[in-house]
Amino acid sequence: MKEHAKAAHPNYLVEVSTFTFPNLLESGAIVSCFGELFTYYQKQKDDRYYAAVQLIGTSSEASKYKYKCTLRAANDIEKKSKTLFVRGYSEDFETIFNSRKCLCLDEKTVKHFLEENNLEYTVTLSRV
Repeated sequence: MKEHAKAAHPNYLVEVSTFTFPNLLESGAIVSCFGELFTYYQKQKDDRYYAAVQLIGTSSEASKYKYKCTLRAANDIEKKSKTLFVRGYSEDFETIFNSRKCLCLDEKTVKHFLEENNLEYTVTLSRV
């Protein structure tokens, strides 16, 4: 599957366990690390911002991994982070977002960390 991702989706493939996004608009990535493939997806819905990570594998395999989402202010002092379990591929992102077993931020929190319409937003995957 990794070779398919490299060939068919090279702009979406990330081959590190820590990656950043400049905003929380709808976007996604295929993440290759720890010998596994993950999918990352984020979107805005109803004045909230959601983000989640899935393992392309079973829920029991996914429970061996976690991800940490961190928002950092431009002053590099203020930050907000949340650590969550990676979800299995059988759970679709809408179900994950509706259950809130993901990163869920309100608009006020996001605006606090915005600097010239950019965020310092980082996602780090690791083993449990």
